[in-house]
Amino acid sequence: MPTTRRRTTTKLLRLHPEELARITARAEACGLKAARFIREAALGATHKARHGTETDRFLRGLARIGRSLEEVAQLAPRNLGTTFGKHIAAAVHAHRALVKDVIGDSQPAHRSRR
Repeated sequence: MPTTRRRTTTKLLRLHPEELARITARAEACGLKAARFIREAALGATHKARHGTETDRFLRGLARIGRSLEEVAQLAPRNLGTTFGKHIAAAVHAHRALVKDVIGDSQPAHRSRR
């Protein structure tokens, strides 16, 4: 039976209740217990929140819509008029902005806000 090294040293860490709540929420989003999250973060690990099933389904659907919009934009004949082209370009632009917002919201904030 292999021997495992056990953690035996403790360090008291004082937090405000709001701080502990934020840390716990971030830890749970990463699939970790708060103690492990704090320990690994203090040792230099960067944790990324896991996507839930609903988020993954949403992102896959968003990707399918984006591929379809790109195909329409490439296949649209140039002589159908500028109105059609403008609508397609606006839809592609709106889709890209939405994807950027969604991806930006799911990224953890690593830099400090000034």
